[in-house]
Amino acid sequence: MNELTGFSVNEETCIGCGLCVKVCPGGILFLNERRKSEMQPIEGFGWNGCWKCEHCLAVCPRGAIEIFGKKPADSLLPVKADVAAPVVDALIMNRHSCRRFLKKDVPKELIDGMLEALGNAPNGGNKQQVEFTLIDDRKEMDAFRQIAYREMERLANEGIYPVGFDKPSYEDLKRWEKTVRPEMLFCDAPYLLIPHAPVGKGEPIEDVNVAATYFELLCASRGLGCVMMTFPKDALKNMTDVRALLGIPDEHYVGVMLGFGWPEIRYVRGVQRGIEQTRIHRLHFETEE
Repeated sequence: MNELTGFSVNEETCIGCGLCVKVCPGGILFLNERRKSEMQPIEGFGWNGCWKCEHCLAVCPRGAIEIFGKKPADSLLPVKADVAAPVVDALIMNRHSCRRFLKKDVPKELIDGMLEALGNAPNGGNKQQVEFTLIDDRKEMDAFRQIAYREMERLANEGIYPVGFDKPSYEDLKRWEKTVRPEMLFCDAPYLLIPHAPVGKGEPIEDVNVAATYFELLCASRGLGCVMMTFPKDALKNMTDVRALLGIPDEHYVGVMLGFGWPEIRYVRGVQRGIEQTRIHRLHFETEE
């Protein structure tokens, strides 16, 4: 057993197929003289060590590999394409930005389960550097909302608006509080999730935005409404003291803020937007025969 990773192989079960060797992104697995999978000695994690991807555990056809204390029997099995494709298509085509929420609690175990699943979202080099600031208590969210809203209004009265906004566009948002959204800053969302990652390491922008996208789909799959918001992110840039309450380091990238909860309005069908052919650029290269 590798002490650092807990990598172990049941030699009676291992058939020496070498699939784990072929999928290991760190290139640290090999078949020994008995044609059993083995891990090279490593000193750490990352580029020159184990990537913590668990691909070896997932690919083994006989379930012979354990790593990080994870057992193959506890993994979810793949869903067949003919079952998965229509479900994923329906989730994507029926997802909507939710701007009106019920004042109803979401069970903590449901939120925790989504965050656990979110740990499997792709990220650059599997560095797992995305952090998540979460407000999962409606009373706490209301308290933070009131603090931020008051400061936003104070700044607006002084003619200070988020980047990209001016007085007319700000007043548009205020007017929409009577129709589309009951609260312009966070859409009155009962919960808030903010993915963020340190700049200068890995791929923070891509990783954060991928995590946000996956979380929205996780919400959709559970009947929750979700809205990706950039206005509050930009508004908080003008509120140093209020932003500090979130505890997000200044050197962390924040792409969006996600409000979520039970939706007040249920849609009865998906949209049919599609992609215009003019937006698809197919490339063709001539090759020498």
